[in-house]
Amino acid sequence: MANKIQSAFLIAGVICLVSLLSFADADDVPHFKVVGTVYCDTCRAKFVTRVSERMSGAKVRLECYNVTGGKLTYTADGETDSNGVYNIDAVGEHEEEFCGVKPIKSSKEDCTEIIQDGWAKEFTRVTLTTKNGIADKTRNVNPILYLKDKPLPVCPEVFKELHYIPGETQHP
Repeated sequence: MANKIQSAFLIAGVICLVSLLSFADADDVPHFKVVGTVYCDTCRAKFVTRVSERMSGAKVRLECYNVTGGKLTYTADGETDSNGVYNIDAVGEHEEEFCGVKPIKSSKEDCTEIIQDGWAKEFTRVTLTTKNGIADKTRNVNPILYLKDKPLPVCPEVFKELHYIPGETQHP
């Protein structure tokens, strides 16, 4: 009987010790994965179309700024893979900051103009906090677009398919 009690205490002690060790190793600093795409807007439409091209080798930067003072508090750089997708690892809680990804360098010489008007802003916002109800640590952001120097010849056909007339502010 005494051996059974001693064995039970030993097992309970080992379980407690293992639990404490895993608790001591717990990392309280949140880590996020920021994922997005970079496109060459081959029709200069300022949105992604079927003929937009994903850009491999484009450089982007994640930046966070203090909400009250606007001071830069965090940066991390990324580069797109062969599919035009970037993955940036972001560390830390940024609840009191606004963060976003911006283009740094295009990988195509004929597609370098950065959009700075309309809905496609230069700075694509992303939330990097665990205190907003989002459980997933992966944050997907809107695409970053560079404008091609000259639109492709197929662009009028693409616009017709979309019932889009460039320059109009309202569409059917």
